[in-house]
Amino acid sequence: MTEQQRSWLVIVISGIVILVVLVAFVGPYLKRESAVNQVLTARSTWTVTMQQYLHHGPLSEQTYRISNDDGKVSMFFSATNRDSTITKQFEVPLFGPEATFLFEQLRAEGIWSLLDKPVRPHPEDEYVFLVAQTLGDEGGQRVFGFSDPEYWATTKGQEYPVNIKDPKNPIGVAGGRPLRDPQYLKLVQLVESFGPASVQQAEAKIRAELAASNGAAPHPKVGAAVGAH
Repeated sequence: MTEQQRSWLVIVISGIVILVVLVAFVGPYLKRESAVNQVLTARSTWTVTMQQYLHHGPLSEQTYRISNDDGKVSMFFSATNRDSTITKQFEVPLFGPEATFLFEQLRAEGIWSLLDKPVRPHPEDEYVFLVAQTLGDEGGQRVFGFSDPEYWATTKGQEYPVNIKDPKNPIGVAGGRPLRDPQYLKLVQLVESFGPASVQQAEAKIRAELAASNGAAPHPKVGAAVGAH
């Protein structure tokens, strides 16, 4: 083989190696890089709303809503007095990572998985949670409700299976499932306590003004009340 032939052979082999590398490694890398860029540049939003219905005290209901629209965070709060004649509200922009931390805490506490709970007889308070999230063209939302989260956080009750095949012993004395579940109360506390001092003060002022319209004392937060248990 002449020197010229050897040179052409080296060139051909090198070309084949480069082609194999491009097909095997560079192509998939570019596809992954494109997918990552799509995720990073996709529009991202989420909203958490807690609607609170109070059966006792100077307030009849409160609404908390925290929204994140591509990094622009806002918080909405409203409250209504006992006889539903006065509603006061505000909406403010928020800055910093606290809203993201809140959303992750709510996710960890089960906001995407907790189930509805039947309203207890003569409830103290009722709640409806709505959570929605989008990333680009994909997203989802869910709504669930419950009452008396302090009860579920502290109850010693148990649920027992019913055996309809044994009428003499329809309820087993063993194998009871504890009903205590603190996650519902944790969600309420996280939302109620969210926001800087200025937001907390504005909420407290609205509660006090509405309570005064009824001639009553301000309504306590659920999160503050449970500390006595």
